Amino acid sequence: MIRRQIDTCRRRTPVPISFLIHTARTFDCDIYIHCDDKDVNVKSYDEMIRDMSARAKSLMFFFNGSDELAAQQKIERIFQG
Repeated sequence: MIRRQIDTCRRRTPVPISFLIHTARTFDCDIYIHCDDKDVNVKSYDEMIRDMSARAKSLMFFFNGSDELAAQQKIERIFQG
């Protein structure tokens, strides 16, 4: 399992939630965000809309599975400016 704090405010424009979900779904591993004492499944649109807090400057991502390293690297690149 990889745990990574990612600064979500490094880009000038926000990352569309649909793009983040689509990217996460290209990987086999589980990808979660810890937000407001909840673990939110990044691959689930309903969970992201319901439980995701847009207030956070940085988020704790968890990657667990066979391609977790590739997923972590790709998600981090999405948020780079």
